[in-house]
Amino acid sequence: MIRSIRWIIFLLSVAATPGYAAKVIKIDAEKKVITIDEGTDTQFLKKSKVCFYDASNVKMGCSFIRTAKPKISFIKIKGDKLFAKIQMGMMAKVEAGPPAPGTPGITAETPAAATSPTDKPKSYVTGLLLLPLVGPISYQNLIYETPVGRQVDSMWSSDSAVKNLGFGLELGLGISSFQLTAGLRSRVFLPKKISSDYNDVNSDNTFEQYMDTTATGTGFGAWLDFYWLIVDFGVVDFRLGSGLEFDSSTVSFEAVQLSDDDDSKNTLYAAKSNLTAFSLRLLPTLDFIFGPIDFTLGAVIYIPLAQSSKFDLGTSEDPFVATSLNPDITPEQDLKDSLKHEAKAGADLLLSAGFVF
Repeated sequence: MIRSIRWIIFLLSVAATPGYAAKVIKIDAEKKVITIDEGTDTQFLKKSKVCFYDASNVKMGCSFIRTAKPKISFIKIKGDKLFAKIQMGMMAKVEAGPPAPGTPGITAETPAAATSPTDKPKSYVTGLLLLPLVGPISYQNLIYETPVGRQVDSMWSSDSAVKNLGFGLELGLGISSFQLTAGLRSRVFLPKKISSDYNDVNSDNTFEQYMDTTATGTGFGAWLDFYWLIVDFGVVDFRLGSGLEFDSSTVSFEAVQLSDDDDSKNTLYAAKSNLTAFSLRLLPTLDFIFGPIDFTLGAVIYIPLAQSSKFDLGTSEDPFVATSLNPDITPEQDLKDSLKHEAKAGADLLLSAGFVF
């Protein structure tokens, strides 16, 4: 009975007091965010100061609206003591000026302080998956072209670019209103084994011999990014960042002559290509935070700034080279140009999951 009388007195006092009143409808203990049932329709605007009152109309303290929608608003509570006092159903009122000095759970503030109630971005550690949209590091699956009885400018043609997947770890640190991240990545290449005709030994238009070509690759990368724009939409943050990446990859190419008639095997080409590259990274992402769990969906756009390569043709035993390849082109240059192991402008789809702290 006494409790009911208190609430009636409180509601009457609210009605008689200037300002708009709302009610606490949700308390997020993890993020220390309070949701109230009024919004921009009733002048609960972003960065407005809102104070909380108990059933006896005693002011508990004040904070600022972080996000305001037409019917609801979200208020970030920075003090643990004040947050512990707020209960479901408690009244919240917009106040024009800063709270008075000595109000429980708060300190005196100037109006200028009310213009920056932003959160420091979360720190996190995540595992990530990179799916190439346009491969930034690439090379080709090659087909051996049998140049029987003719001169050619290349012994090779391209079947397709080698696909790859990236796996990595990233550490993010919240600094002021920005984020600094560092990460490591391994890139796994998925080449094809391609078989093609090699030689018509009996000159009967039946190619008893054939060539198998494979080009296995590995890659390693490390980066440092800075997210300079973070827009907080509550559960999801839109982030825009840029950074630098170092990438190193190695491709081992082999072409083996085989025969339909027996189990003979003869390695005609064995080469290795090493590539290092520095690239500018651009990152538009959506960051979803559910308590301690963090999910990210976005893209990594690469713009190469510098790259260097080393190509070594260790084995070249193909007898057709001397009689068929254009004499102005060396077998090493021919294979290197055809393999096209290089860094170029591209983009990866970024998926990650991890923990905030």
